[in-house]
Amino acid sequence: MQPLKFKPIFMERIWGGDALKTKYGFNVPYGKKIGELWCISDNTTAVSEVDGGIYDGVKLSELANKHGDELYGEGKSYGRFPLLIKIIDANDKLSVQVHPDDDYAYHHENGDIGKTEMWYIIDAKPGAKLICGLKEGTTKEQFKSLLEKESLEECLNEIEVKPGDVVYIPSGMVHAIGEGILICEIQQNSDLTYRVYDYNRVDDNGNKRELHIDKALDVIDFNLKSDKIVPKYKKVDGGSIANVVQSKYFKTDVIYVESTVNIETNGIFNTLVMVEGEGKIIYEDGEADLKSGESLLIPASIGKYTITGNCKLIRSYV
Repeated sequence: MQPLKFKPIFMERIWGGDALKTKYGFNVPYGKKIGELWCISDNTTAVSEVDGGIYDGVKLSELANKHGDELYGEGKSYGRFPLLIKIIDANDKLSVQVHPDDDYAYHHENGDIGKTEMWYIIDAKPGAKLICGLKEGTTKEQFKSLLEKESLEECLNEIEVKPGDVVYIPSGMVHAIGEGILICEIQQNSDLTYRVYDYNRVDDNGNKRELHIDKALDVIDFNLKSDKIVPKYKKVDGGSIANVVQSKYFKTDVIYVESTVNIETNGIFNTLVMVEGEGKIIYEDGEADLKSGESLLIPASIGKYTITGNCKLIRSYV
């Protein structure tokens, strides 16, 4: 199989902006607030279609069914593709929210899976902040009381971030993205979100968005909070690599390419998101161009491949 590029899937959001057009040159729908680009998805909400090559127009789910060993690795099977890869443009702040774990989702969301995720900060305005958990000592009762008073900000753990920072968001942790931040998000293949607080915003029709307070209170871990991870790069031939997340759901590296960097799939699929610069992916049977903002799915059967150029990529795998 060849490396797979997919047609972009744009999601309109109340908090979206135009960074996907201005930074990466995507032809986004005119007049829409586009908050998310779903780069690689086999979710019930949206399934990616291959863009170009011999599988042009074929859905990721169909490829996985027909070519699972080549795509995932010999003998590996996931049902649906296990990751959902996004770029998020938070022109305004997102709702305060939480995601369930696998067990809760299975029993309360018709057998669905939970959602653990991570964020790589592509760009951020000076002073931009994320909410990552709750202030130490916050109890469920205090949390509920502050919700009723519409003063939830008093218990939220805020951190300031800049481009290049990484944050890990396990299921059960209250979180939100602040305004003026562009993020590459790697997550479990789940679209389950429980909104807790939305700053009393209304949509274009004057309606408030739905909240899911009862379910959120079921799944929040009141002891969880997170700080940013500053990648620690290790030199390799032609560049440097930082391993930033190792969880049971995915592992993620940030790869900085100065000339050429060699990668081994080790019999598992890789996803690549080009967050800065441009380059080529060279493999035994050919090569694929990758521009800033684009993504590739590298099938396990590719084996070794080389990234050339002057660029920065986010690599994830299971």
